[in-house]
Amino acid sequence: MLIVPVVDIHLAEQKARSGDLDGAIGLARAVVEDLFDSGGAFSSAPATAVLVESLLRRGGDKDVLDAQAAIDRLAAVPTDAGFVLHEIWLLRLRALLARSRGDEAGYRDYRDRYRKFATELGFEGHIALAEAMT
Repeated sequence: MLIVPVVDIHLAEQKARSGDLDGAIGLARAVVEDLFDSGGAFSSAPATAVLVESLLRRGGDKDVLDAQAAIDRLAAVPTDAGFVLHEIWLLRLRALLARSRGDEAGYRDYRDRYRKFATELGFEGHIALAEAMT
């Protein structure tokens, strides 16, 4: 049963890539809710990322508010000291949220911190995502 949220979040990503943002958001929202309800802290950050990125791509006023709420919820999850998996995702998501709000200075700050952190950690996937952020 642990694999189901992982598969579902990949399906939500694929829906977003193919342009089905409503479907991606619905599925990602359900996965995020299930993970938070079950205490699945390890997978909650990447699942929240799919939800937030899909909401911001759709771009309605309520979507931006929902993205902020999802980021705040992830940020409020208690974690052990040194648990970087939430922090690295939070930097990325905060950068994307700042850009969606037209806050270019905030975007550049979060983006640069995200790049630096990803490089320090040697997280190749995040390094590539960070480098793609112009």
